Amino acid sequence: MEKTGRIVKGVGGQYQVRYNDGKTEGASVRGIFRKDGLKPTVGDIVRCVPSGDQDIPWRIEHIEPRKTYLVRPPVANLDALVITLSAADPEPDLFLADKLITVCLVNGIEPLIILTKTDLAADASAVLDDYRQTGCRLLETAPHDTESLVVLRQWIAGRMVSFAGQSGVGKSTLLNRLFDAEMMPSGDLSAKLGRGRHTTRHVELFSIDGGFLADTPGFSQLELKDLGIDGDQLETGYPEIQSVSPNCRFTGCRHLGELGCAVPDSPIPEGRLERYRTFRKQLDSFDPYTGKTIRSK
Repeated sequence: MEKTGRIVKGVGGQYQVRYNDGKTEGASVRGIFRKDGLKPTVGDIVRCVPSGDQDIPWRIEHIEPRKTYLVRPPVANLDALVITLSAADPEPDLFLADKLITVCLVNGIEPLIILTKTDLAADASAVLDDYRQTGCRLLETAPHDTESLVVLRQWIAGRMVSFAGQSGVGKSTLLNRLFDAEMMPSGDLSAKLGRGRHTTRHVELFSIDGGFLADTPGFSQLELKDLGIDGDQLETGYPEIQSVSPNCRFTGCRHLGELGCAVPDSPIPEGRLERYRTFRKQLDSFDPYTGKTIRSK
């Protein structure tokens, strides 16, 4: 007998798999995966067979091809990422938002940018001005705004999603507003979200609205170079720059002030361009083989 399911948790080489029949049970892993350099990851769709062990009743025999895969935080098949910014308190970290957008677009993950605490700023919408040319879905919300929550839940439904953003922007509050009514009977998700994401030590999935919410550590500490993103790939995270770059005089223009670069004369927001240039210089000065900075540009 074989069963198919999704890995929802993995700690110490043991996994919890939520099967298509709705049950969640433990599973071990075959040694062949280690030999092939493949490690089961939370989010993986797997096929399992009985192990003969009452404590860990299943053994993972096969991992289905992954739609998306992130090394850090380690998660497979993530469909979408909700990037959370606050209009105020704390001041929005646009460098982090740009990094998260880049990670999404390079890896085929759909980003949504949501602005919280819009009641605390007179011109809250201006925070999103840098992102109106990106093609990313934008959403604003305030503490007593229910319409935005309806839109967000519709966007999340049936997907495997995660939330990311700097500390204090209201991710946990937003998640509890979205899902507390459904999650409170078990208490697991509400208790976990209430304790603060910074205490999370491993990736774990929770069932929501026909999909999964990935509770993931490490998004706010990520560095593009640690994810294998190089200078040439960076442009993928800036669609507005990517759309203008064919007009540059020379192929391979890095948009750092080269002769004939079309970017400075385009309507790309200055902040986005400056952050792109900061990241580009960092990535171009990093040697992935030695892990050291090789030159300044």
